[in-house]
Amino acid sequence: MSKKVEINPDLQKERDAATFDVEELSTLLYSGPKELEKKRKLEALVRDDPDYKCIPFPFLSREEQYEEGLRRSTIAVSKKDQLGPLIENHKDLITYNTNVVSPNVMFDLNYGMFVPTLMGQGTNEQQAKWLFPALNHELIGTYAQTEMGHGTFLRGLETTAHYDVSTQEFVLNSPTTTSIKWWPGALGKTSTHAVVLAQLYTRGKCHGIHAFVVQLRSLEDHKPLPGITVGDIGPKFGYGANDNGF
Repeated sequence: MSKKVEINPDLQKERDAATFDVEELSTLLYSGPKELEKKRKLEALVRDDPDYKCIPFPFLSREEQYEEGLRRSTIAVSKKDQLGPLIENHKDLITYNTNVVSPNVMFDLNYGMFVPTLMGQGTNEQQAKWLFPALNHELIGTYAQTEMGHGTFLRGLETTAHYDVSTQEFVLNSPTTTSIKWWPGALGKTSTHAVVLAQLYTRGKCHGIHAFVVQLRSLEDHKPLPGITVGDIGPKFGYGANDNGF
């Protein structure tokens, strides 16, 4: 049986004073009573599992937070198959890792952006090469959209992808300071691959934003591949354990 959760009296007082039906709102936010019940069962399992116990994150150094987030992420992967009907689809997997285990999980963008992009836009050949290994954690993906000078303004992104006719390859480059990819989660230390948003050029003509899968690090020793510079952007407010990178 799950242990009773102790709630701060002041917090409970504010909740009791709400002018709306808390249960009704929770049901709406989690797409119905079935999904809400699954989330609560997952929360109880994680809360009562001694393997997830740790010193509260605010009392850890940033490096310790990263290591603890990585530890919890790895535990979540190892225990996923034990959860049976609580993990019925990819959405449940995201709920389990991000909303239940911890917001400081290292595989958040792998599940939340890298995998869905390949599911929705990848060919059968591309899915065989990247999607299934990502689902099996043989590689860890992230999503590289935000740049130093641009966030949600997609048309303004400056990273380029020039198609080289002679080699039949796409050459990706961040030619300016403002075009440096900045902030993608798990890019700093963890990810081996990324979906990179870039302006596609062929024969000198720009065709707008396209998504490219780029391998960042070796699968043998995890070192950055030649021509790729990656790193951790450092401390920030919130998500302290996450290695948001450049």
